[in-house]
Amino acid sequence: MNKDIWKNFTSDPTTGVTVLTTDSVILYINEQSSRIFFNDAISADELIGKSIHDLGFAEEWAEERNAIHQQISQTGEPVLLRTVWHGRQQFSWMSLIEPDEHDDRQRILVITRRLPSGEEVEHLLEGEHAVQHSSVIRLGDLQTLTPRELEVLTLIGQGMTIKEIAAALFRSVKTVENHRESIGRKLKKTRGVELAAIAKSAGLVVEDSSRKRVNSDS
Repeated sequence: MNKDIWKNFTSDPTTGVTVLTTDSVILYINEQSSRIFFNDAISADELIGKSIHDLGFAEEWAEERNAIHQQISQTGEPVLLRTVWHGRQQFSWMSLIEPDEHDDRQRILVITRRLPSGEEVEHLLEGEHAVQHSSVIRLGDLQTLTPRELEVLTLIGQGMTIKEIAAALFRSVKTVENHRESIGRKLKKTRGVELAAIAKSAGLVVEDSSRKRVNSDS
């Protein structure tokens, strides 16, 4: 890639860019990618040369990523992965790139963007490339919600009324109202429009409520 193009691409504040070996050692990472995964807890320069297994990630997350890198190495086929990380939906396009003249190792290019619910996400999910959903989830500020509350919040974000949510979940209206009140207390948001905005920003889908939660320390 032309050096000027690469510089402009990696400096895009909306796009995380990481290059790793197929055994998940970081060769390059831009500041945006560092912020996406670490919430400014560590600078990009400090991550170079480190394995994702040595960075404090939950082992389930690291193992899943490493398995995907190995899969890409063996098949040559790219993977589009959806994850909710720090309470925000993100999509990572992972593809194999050729070794360069100074390093003969196979490398994986990972391009990550945070995307709220909306037309762009619908286009991705319905596109020609199948989307793989991460089996783990890191909920950030939403960690205090129970799986049922997360489910209710997701449906609020989809514009459903309490009555419609009750019917969808086969629960009474009163039960759903109780869940909604509990969500409001925990998130310190009382208005339905505020809760809907949180759900859309997180990009929640109903299946997220049953995914394995990993810690949210960093």
